[in-house]
Amino acid sequence: MSKKEILGIWRNMPVYRIILEELIRKPQGLTEREIISILKKEHGITVSKKELYQALLKLEINGYVKVEPVGKNIVASLSPNIYKLFRSNKTYR
Repeated sequence: MSKKEILGIWRNMPVYRIILEELIRKPQGLTEREIISILKKEHGITVSKKELYQALLKLEINGYVKVEPVGKNIVASLSPNIYKLFRSNKTYR
């Protein structure tokens, strides 16, 4: 089995975790399209908009990212308080 076939059956990491790691690499922010493209090209994961929005909502509720509308698209970026949250050992809900 190829890596993409295996990932299609079982994901090693939840989508929200992958998105958070990508945003840490690119703290200036990523658009919805960029996130979908990165997930597909670099991780072999195809997500629906519903799955993407659920992952972003989870990250935003926990204070890790901020999501803002820009024109017809949305831009997700790291929250200014993210490093304080990591130091306080806050976990995902």
